[in-house]
Amino acid sequence: ENDQDEPVENLTGVVTLRYGEETRRESAILPLNLLPAGASLPLIAYFQPPLPTDYTISARVDFLLPVMPSDQRYLPVSLQDQLIELSQDGQIATVSGMLTLPPNQPATRYVWLSATAFDADGHVVAVRRWDSPDQLSAGERIPFEVFLYSLGGPIDQVALLVEAQPAIEPPDED
Repeated sequence: ENDQDEPVENLTGVVTLRYGEETRRESAILPLNLLPAGASLPLIAYFQPPLPTDYTISARVDFLLPVMPSDQRYLPVSLQDQLIELSQDGQIATVSGMLTLPPNQPATRYVWLSATAFDADGHVVAVRRWDSPDQLSAGERIPFEVFLYSLGGPIDQVALLVEAQPAIEPPDED
């Protein structure tokens, strides 16, 4: 969770598994580059199997950069018409909606949407990042649809965050 007053970016961490006398560590990343103030995203790490059945886990942030208030590298894409449908057993969530870029903004280079599913106890049970296949222009709307598959208990709620950067215009050749 970003408990600072300003957004941060390029956050990475280290996840540690401890079991008995052994310890395994892996680098972890966020599904997006940008973590807005007050928002949270899960750190994602992969541990090569086999994994022990009885372990303790901890995580720590090891790097992040502040985003300056005047930074124009991220665009204000908004989420609209969100619909979250859960399967009968709660193991699958289908999330859909529209993404909109306000007027007077440059076209996007990319648009990413992060979907995080939580169980009733607030534990992360699924994470997915959706990458738009198309650029988004000012005033346009594009649809999205994401499927989340629980790796734990039934899905209780889903949190969405979106990130977009402007397209880079090639320099004028004179």
